[in-house]
Amino acid sequence: MMRFIVEKKLNSDFFELTKETLKHMKVARQINKHFICVFEEEFYECVLEQEKAKIIQKLNLNHEYEKPVALAIPLISWKNFELVLQKATELGVTEFYPFISQYCELKETDFERKRDRFEKIIFEASQQSFRNRQPFLNKIKKFDKIITLEFKNKYLAHEKTSAANIASYPSDSLFVIGPEGGFSDTEVNLALQNNFTILKLTKTILRAETACLYVLSRVNE
Repeated sequence: MMRFIVEKKLNSDFFELTKETLKHMKVARQINKHFICVFEEEFYECVLEQEKAKIIQKLNLNHEYEKPVALAIPLISWKNFELVLQKATELGVTEFYPFISQYCELKETDFERKRDRFEKIIFEASQQSFRNRQPFLNKIKKFDKIITLEFKNKYLAHEKTSAANIASYPSDSLFVIGPEGGFSDTEVNLALQNNFTILKLTKTILRAETACLYVLSRVNE
């Protein structure tokens, strides 16, 4: 069954469907088929009735980690940034923290102009991957603010360290990935002072978007 995230429950029996969702259903030939609505992190089996979603039954499904999995992404090329938003959402990220560090080349103003597009990418990826909730996209922060965020486990990927990689990572974690130029020695030292574990992910040097997906694929409850 196809899945659609809905934002408004009309009463105990119906959800409101947007014009965009209705158009999608018609194109996908879902008009006479059962489908799933995701509302407030819960799933409902529905059918279309007078351009509304009529609830048949509530489904007991949970596709989320028990604890948060946050990803701090540097401002890399927008094409690659969007790829990370999409694939990281599919991999279960609960929160995105875009940030600017010493070697980032893109500007904060460019990010804000594209926010609506980024939110749409996250929304569609959440819907496609059967998520209970949509990851939250925070406003841009400076690197020195990112490293003070409170998480039980905090990891920073750095290709110049000799520290070994970890086979799997727990949830309740923050992963900080650097831009193409990596992190400066000052930034690495600041991270260490804020209880980060510094990791070299692989023997090879990974692009930022590859590193993001690599660590997320190893998260284990």
